Amino acid sequence: MNESTEKTYVVGHNTPDTDSVVSAVVFARFLQKQGKNAQAVISEKPNNETNYVFTFMEEKMPRIKKSFNNERVFLVDHNELDQSIAEDKNVCGVIDHHRISGLQTNEPIFFRVEPLGSTSTLIYKLMKETGVEIEKGDAALLLSGIVSDTLNLTSTTTTSEDEEALKSLSDIAAIDADDLAEKMFEAKSDLSGKSVEEIIMGDVKEYDFGDKKVCIGTAEAISLSFFDNNKHLILNALQEIKKEKGFDFFFFSAIDISKKEARIYSAGDEERKLAEEAFSKMEKGDFILLPGVVSRKKQIAPPLCKIITKS
Repeated sequence: MNESTEKTYVVGHNTPDTDSVVSAVVFARFLQKQGKNAQAVISEKPNNETNYVFTFMEEKMPRIKKSFNNERVFLVDHNELDQSIAEDKNVCGVIDHHRISGLQTNEPIFFRVEPLGSTSTLIYKLMKETGVEIEKGDAALLLSGIVSDTLNLTSTTTTSEDEEALKSLSDIAAIDADDLAEKMFEAKSDLSGKSVEEIIMGDVKEYDFGDKKVCIGTAEAISLSFFDNNKHLILNALQEIKKEKGFDFFFFSAIDISKKEARIYSAGDEERKLAEEAFSKMEKGDFILLPGVVSRKKQIAPPLCKIITKS
């Protein structure tokens, strides 16, 4: 079976967020326009923000697929297999904007990683470079991915290329990015009906920092009143989940979108000491407060990695 007829599944990382899901959908369509048999899938249920986007855009959510046998898989918005349902043998390509770690393949594959604010920006660039027309629906999806991952261009991960892509996609989609961001962030902040455990595990990334298995969870909201009211439940849940999942270290960051600051909660004393050293901050009550910190990828994971790998 040749590459054009063999199905390629396009999938984002586990605990999918908006950027990973829209990237999978639009990139699968991009491959289809090249005559490839491609289909976007997700590994588990999406979050409230992503559900809002697909409802607002009148788009169909990709189906959930839990595993791959000898099927071809194109990874978007991740390349670390700790964050994926795919295995080395499945991977035929990668488009990502995170650090590179761990992936090994037997044959050469398409591999493109750039330090941008979102994978949606990278897919926008790829479509422009190849002369593929960006249709209104695809522009709307990619726009939402950029808004989500860059916090509407306010995150420290934002680049000039993200800014250019957002403006262009906003024009094509005929959607005001600020209005869209307001509605998306309201949906993201809706934690009603969710347990503390569901919130903590709603957006997690697993890392191999040296010989340690590390998990960093993130929740973004316009207000952190929920976390004020449930701080003891959060700390207890971190300890329980750490034990259940077998993590060496487990950190949880609550991001205040409005104030542009992060709170780092730790699963235990060892994590607290590591976090204090990583961020040169003393714990304030039940968390470390980090003004100006909003990015796990750029501002939270790298300092923790540096401290853990040298300890």
